[in-house]
Amino acid sequence: MLIRAMGLVIGIVWAGSALSSDWETQFDEGGVQVDTRDVDDSNYKAFRATALIAASPEDVLARLRDIESYPDWFPDTVEARRLELDGDDWANYVRTDAPWPVKDRDAIYTQNLERSGSSIKIVVGVAPDTVPESGDAVRIRAAAGFWELKDSDGATALHWEFHVEPGGNIPSGLVNARVIETPKAALQALKEYFES
Repeated sequence: MLIRAMGLVIGIVWAGSALSSDWETQFDEGGVQVDTRDVDDSNYKAFRATALIAASPEDVLARLRDIESYPDWFPDTVEARRLELDGDDWANYVRTDAPWPVKDRDAIYTQNLERSGSSIKIVVGVAPDTVPESGDAVRIRAAAGFWELKDSDGATALHWEFHVEPGGNIPSGLVNARVIETPKAALQALKEYFES
């Protein structure tokens, strides 16, 4: 229950965040588009990524909920495991590799599933104090966004928005480059998974 409450609070903060610029397209190729924009009071950009996936929304949802598969398709993921699952609410522990000399990052992501007709939305937040910190990774304490899956003639129109404050001393240029590369590579891998 605490994890769900934390996720909802952060989701509300995300919904009201001051976004200080319009979206700018950074990548648009092979059916994957990634846009970024500035966020007030942050050195790190938010991203919006879209793709048409050759699978039903329920099949895409199943892949997104399969946390153990994340190291196979989600860039730089070195560890991913389920912490809690309570129907339409769950939490995942994810550890992400960072290039030397930057320390790895880890996070406890909360996820709340919302359904509206044929549309599926997963609201994502963080609950950073759910699991003790390891000491060899920096805990992400602020992140929020959502995945939205809509039926599109038997395929899934996927829309993903996210903003993260990675914590610690990390150059904004490095993070902002990954803000483009991570969703691009993840959605390319997701498309390939369902097309193969």
